[in-house]
Amino acid sequence: MELLQEISENLQKGRANVVKELVQQAIDENISAKEVLENGLLNGMSMIAEKFKMNEVYVPQVLIASRAMSAGVEALKPILADSGVEPRKKVCIGTVRGDIHDIGKNLVRMMMEGKGLEVIDLGTDVSPEAYVQAAIEQDCQII
Repeated sequence: MELLQEISENLQKGRANVVKELVQQAIDENISAKEVLENGLLNGMSMIAEKFKMNEVYVPQVLIASRAMSAGVEALKPILADSGVEPRKKVCIGTVRGDIHDIGKNLVRMMMEGKGLEVIDLGTDVSPEAYVQAAIEQDCQII
């Protein structure tokens, strides 16, 4: 569909507001949330990941695209919840105790969310015990 392609292209360009509007338009046109997610948003992030792999885009562009992805997903969340679409896996992420730098963690978080994973962000300076506790309480499959 042309609208889903527009979502993908604008996501790749990092146009968060446009992506959010296009996702809402897709919802209004009764395109399923799953289709918008897979063929619009995830498709766009897959393209960004491939471009990153080929050194065609760099970390700043990935971050900008990830923010656009988040804007689109935010618009879809109520519909995804109502339709019973579940995240693929749940991930607990954080920086280890003694490390307060989180730029890399945030990049990884956004990339994981872009692939349809639910991410529980524990923040910075996280103890090993906190990872284990969060993984148990949140039922995370990945730490």
